[in-house]
Amino acid sequence: MVRIPDNIVAFSGGNTDLYSAWVDYFNHYKNEFQKKNVDYDHSMSFAEKTDKLDKAIKAEIAKAAGSNNSNFSDEIFRNSPNYKWATYAVIGAMIDIILPDTIIEDFANIAEVRVGAWGDNFAFDIESNDLFTVTQAGQGRRNAFAQRAYTNQVTLTPTSRMITVEEDLYRILSGKVNLAEWVLKCTRSIETEMSIDVFTALDSTYGSLLANFQVNGYTQSAFTTLAQTVTATNFGAQCVCFGTKNAISQILPANDFLKMQLGDTYSKLGYITTFFGVDIFEVPQRINWLSGTYNFALNDQHLYFISTSAQKLIKVGLEGDLLAITDAATDNANLVQTTTLIKKYGVILASNAKYGILSLNGS
Repeated sequence: MVRIPDNIVAFSGGNTDLYSAWVDYFNHYKNEFQKKNVDYDHSMSFAEKTDKLDKAIKAEIAKAAGSNNSNFSDEIFRNSPNYKWATYAVIGAMIDIILPDTIIEDFANIAEVRVGAWGDNFAFDIESNDLFTVTQAGQGRRNAFAQRAYTNQVTLTPTSRMITVEEDLYRILSGKVNLAEWVLKCTRSIETEMSIDVFTALDSTYGSLLANFQVNGYTQSAFTTLAQTVTATNFGAQCVCFGTKNAISQILPANDFLKMQLGDTYSKLGYITTFFGVDIFEVPQRINWLSGTYNFALNDQHLYFISTSAQKLIKVGLEGDLLAITDAATDNANLVQTTTLIKKYGVILASNAKYGILSLNGS
């Protein structure tokens, strides 16, 4: 269950019913549309929750606006500066609740997530995991090769990510915009971009890996050798394999008889869940929306070998609350209101753990 942050509890005056309902709504979406096994309230359908949450969001905005609209129409009230500010204060709080826990949930095996205030940088200590060299020496020798254990520190400075959206003033004033659906789309957009950044940070290091951790071309032997290398260099921390469905579907035994024994499990899932003692996990593919051609965003030709109990490979820093900048619709000839949502975060690969990447096509 997602914990409601203290600042949002204070902002809501202690009544966090909306934010609890929003978390349940997001979990319901993941269970119904992404087929994830998460807990949610089964007493209402997703469509019913959408309408109910929309009304709850608008009520919370009206409360946060601090204005009494009993003497005005809703249309006049929604055009007030206080109402515009309150709209994105509530929406920003809702998005900020979901993002850290989503990244922690989806990438708990490979990513460490920290949350800070505006202006914060994030420092991570990277201790050396190399062993000391043991030197064989005669009785008359006092010292062997002098060695030190160094601890490095890596600083992560978040950068701004922006979403700019437009909406007709008429639809805003008339209340035709369903805010539950709108907030869900904004949250999914940022969540998707963050997940792409996490695996891009890992995938982009393929060309710089040492030879023992960079494998060109799949064979059964290459698979088991790389898994063994990663486990051994992480002092026995069990190695697992990650990849997209297309990538892990190509993990097959060399023996034709063994392939025949895969049966329903392979046909149902599209991949083997365990291969020669190595657990295999699917990374849901993402779309590169900027491409305009719906290309895949994650590499379909790479398998990632990671010791999940060692230090997390990826570091994620979320800086401050979501910020919204809204232009007045009356400043535009077509009465369109433009809003830019700004979320600051950073993603880097920094760890003392060893990992490997196997390229299925040799590149």
